[in-house]
Amino acid sequence: MRHFLTAFFFGCVISASAQWTFKGDTSATWEQAIARFGELAEMHRGAKLEQIGQDDDGHPIHLFIISDGSGFTPDSIRAAGKNILWITNAIHPGEPDGIDASLMLAQALLESDQLMGLVVNTAVCIVPVYNVSGALNRGRYSRVNQNGPEEYGFRGNAKNLDLNRDFMKMDSHNTRSLVAALTRWDPDVYFETHVSDGADHQYIMALLATQKDKLSPPLSAFMEKTLVPGMYAWMDRRDQLMCPYFETRGGVPESGLNGFYDSPRYSSGFNALFDRIGIISETHVLKPYAERVNATFQLLLGTLDVMNRKPKELRAARVAAKDSTVATKGFGLNWKLDSSVVEELPWKGYEVRRETSAVTGLPRICYDRDLPTDTIVPWRDTYRPSITETKPKAYLVPKQWEEVIVRLKLSGVEMEPVVADTTLRVEQDSIGAFSTVPMAYESHYLHKEISVERKVVKMQVHAGDMLVPMGKTTDRYVVEALSTRGEDGFFAWNFFDGILQQKEWYNDYVFEDYAARWLLHDLALKESFEAKRTAEPAFAKDAQAQLTWLYRRSPWMEPTWRKYPVLRVLAN
Repeated sequence: MRHFLTAFFFGCVISASAQWTFKGDTSATWEQAIARFGELAEMHRGAKLEQIGQDDDGHPIHLFIISDGSGFTPDSIRAAGKNILWITNAIHPGEPDGIDASLMLAQALLESDQLMGLVVNTAVCIVPVYNVSGALNRGRYSRVNQNGPEEYGFRGNAKNLDLNRDFMKMDSHNTRSLVAALTRWDPDVYFETHVSDGADHQYIMALLATQKDKLSPPLSAFMEKTLVPGMYAWMDRRDQLMCPYFETRGGVPESGLNGFYDSPRYSSGFNALFDRIGIISETHVLKPYAERVNATFQLLLGTLDVMNRKPKELRAARVAAKDSTVATKGFGLNWKLDSSVVEELPWKGYEVRRETSAVTGLPRICYDRDLPTDTIVPWRDTYRPSITETKPKAYLVPKQWEEVIVRLKLSGVEMEPVVADTTLRVEQDSIGAFSTVPMAYESHYLHKEISVERKVVKMQVHAGDMLVPMGKTTDRYVVEALSTRGEDGFFAWNFFDGILQQKEWYNDYVFEDYAARWLLHDLALKESFEAKRTAEPAFAKDAQAQLTWLYRRSPWMEPTWRKYPVLRVLAN
């Protein structure tokens, strides 16, 4: 039985008329949201609430499924010919707009015959509250820039992790739970709800879509030509101003805007590695809370509208994208903005004034909302890879690197153990120069600007080591995760830092004599040594540096130092 009464809960009003509207300045707590989704599941045969994992503090993470008449498993939904929209809320619980928008969406889809038509070709999976421990840490002061609601959660989870930087490293139970669920469901569109800080302007919503240049071409074409234009059209018809998510180039939008680069640490960049379209809604932080919730609700409806009207096209684009991932010989990594490609972007902003700060006595920026502007600004959103990594026949991950193997498995990577000790022809990387961030970033000291030397060698591998064959739909993720130089790969995130520490050393008064005799018999080494001393005066004056240089090229130097243990297996 359908219910067409107005629903009152949590200090808000949701009108079940043709125009669904959120009112008020109060956001649902975690307990209230889960209770309400539970009620909806009990009332409607086309809905189900289940648990998909847990937060770092032990609280359950739930999934609410709307799939009228097609079951509640990925297999049954796919068998019914439906695509899947996945919505994650409260990855940052201080930005709770999506919690209330999704409550309204679920009720609208289940109780409105007209809106239920939007899920004829699409099942909807909603994570009501992802960062549960952050949501339970409620207050009203952690987001000084934000205009409501009265109370909200905190950005960090129980381990003070920003979960939207955790998708590759998977430090949290939250992320491991979500990634395992995404592997099982493999949604066609991943939608995540946020609130945006930054410059002031007239737009209620900023749309962050997976960076178009690094998404697989068939899927990028569907996103750019069908999905995103359809979402803008939906919002325009409802007088909801929306712009692309941006970063300013000179402090204010009129100086020019850059499209955001979502590397794989972020949800949209991570999902792109599995040929899924990532959509991030970013309501503007200074707009009233109710307006933000309603804009998020409308964008969710707009996404469903396009998916419902173009189901075959979306399905075909995903199949083509996965086929491309299997067949391609290599992938671009570490994408950089091409500043030479500039487009014109219509922009609705506010007049910018520069006044003297009453606090610092220095110039400050002010936006005058009484003076709206309508202009054109430079827009740069073309990215190109800084390196390209070719695919080997397979990767070999030694069995002792269990943390890496666990994460690969959670992401659905197929692998097989080596059955007996054997010798393989492989490529091995030696780590050269790199930089490391000066202070902890999300519990890690992230490596950057990594250089390597790659050599073909024959290596003994052991029973139980894991072979990761290429030619799979997970190839792009595997290359990104296991590439030595990948900006969000496992090496960059410190999973292999043990190889960077030299375990044995020398006493200079002993090694001096070895080095002297050795240089007499190795004329090529002596020539290189003398050339370095001549070219670098500081080196020539540093006895310790000279002995270390020689030691690291000597037979006494441990062979495993800076040798990346993940091997690239070559065809025989």
